[in-house]
Amino acid sequence: MTTLRHIFYSGIALLGLLAGCQAEKTTYEGPDYILFSADSHTLGILDSEEWFEIPISATRTANEERTIGVEVVASETSAIEGLHYILESNTLTIPKGELTTAVRIKGLAENIDINSMLSIKLRLVIDPELVWDAYGIESEVQLQRCCPFDINNFTGYAKITSTWTMQYMNAEARLVRTERDPEDKSAIIVKDMFYDGYDIGLKLNSEDRLNPTVTLTEQVLGTTGEAFGTIYGNGKLMMAEPTGYTSYYGTCENFLVLYTMMYVDGVGVVGTYVNIFEWISDLEAERIMREGF
Repeated sequence: MTTLRHIFYSGIALLGLLAGCQAEKTTYEGPDYILFSADSHTLGILDSEEWFEIPISATRTANEERTIGVEVVASETSAIEGLHYILESNTLTIPKGELTTAVRIKGLAENIDINSMLSIKLRLVIDPELVWDAYGIESEVQLQRCCPFDINNFTGYAKITSTWTMQYMNAEARLVRTERDPEDKSAIIVKDMFYDGYDIGLKLNSEDRLNPTVTLTEQVLGTTGEAFGTIYGNGKLMMAEPTGYTSYYGTCENFLVLYTMMYVDGVGVVGTYVNIFEWISDLEAERIMREGF
């Protein structure tokens, strides 16, 4: 999250770099303040062992170490200390000659529901003259439960609920099989996604645990003859990522939301559609094949 204080400290860092290239050192000469480096943080909790740091910054160094306190504002906090999270310490030290320290916190994953967002409001306990009124002394920390990424959780049978099948295939849902892409360990192949003989590849990006996304490259979805009953353009119905939509997936509940733009080269765009994948057991898939949706 970009804030004015991020810009402020980036500017200080830049001045320091420039000073190294000049004969005369440039320094910050403003008031001495202590504050959180950002007014909010969201922590993706994978397990109960990982510690996170909530940075605290000073605008000026000091000739001695500085001890500051951090308290939890109970009236604005939904998480319970000892049940949902642990603070390593409520007392912190900014070492002599340095500008930063950090609150260390870890979430207790086993007690955080995957469907909830818990919050912790932190407040600095410092001398009033160190408070920068423009930014205050509080920061909100949100705890969001995440699950480790495992590509195998997105293989096997899946039910697709799609606005495309509703409009053009007279079906609310479709049963498909997915498998790992042998050439990309973070990608899957949807076999016969909408039309037999036309597989679709999807890449699952897991670098940002809080915002796992899906990449869809331009691919042939099927033929215009099968989709519309007649040939348009070169006869190929194409699928690609639509502008302004981000496809995503959930690692805890094994679902995927895919936004797609369907079009025909030289003819035009058919429309933008949403497709929701839900992975199911082999037993449930057998029931669907036997009884239908």
